[in-house]
Amino acid sequence: MIITYFYLIMISKSILFLLLVLILVSCSPSFNRDKALFDRSAVKAKFKAIDDLNDCYFEIKENGFTDFYCQLYDSLKNTHYPGRYTQQEDTLLLKFYNKEAYKMLGKKALISHTKKEIVFFDVYPGIRNRLLFN
Repeated sequence: MIITYFYLIMISKSILFLLLVLILVSCSPSFNRDKALFDRSAVKAKFKAIDDLNDCYFEIKENGFTDFYCQLYDSLKNTHYPGRYTQQEDTLLLKFYNKEAYKMLGKKALISHTKKEIVFFDVYPGIRNRLLFN
C-alpha cells in the first residue's frame, strides 16, 4: 500500500514536470522560428532618428519583417525589437515579438514618401509616439 502511494506520487511529479517543460517550450518566442528568414531578408527602407547619445533606427525588410533598434553613440545596441508588418497602402500594421516595442512606437506607422518620413502612432489616431526621418 505504501509502495503504491509513493509510486503514484512519483508518477504525478513526473507528469507535472513534463507538463511544465512542455508549457515552457511552447511559450518560447516565435522569433526563434523566424530568425533565419529574418537574417536573410534584405532591407527595403531604413529610417533614422538622431539624439544626443542614442540614435534609433527602424528598418523595413523583405518578407514582412521590421527591425527597430537604438544604438549608443559608440555603436552598442541597447534595444532591439524585431517584428512583422502588413502593409495597407501607406500604413504599416506592426506586430512586434517583444511587447515593450509598442510602448515606444505603437501599433501602426504611416509612411510619407514625399516628406521621406515615418510617423508611429497607437490605435487611436492622433496619439503620435515617435517620428523618424529617412
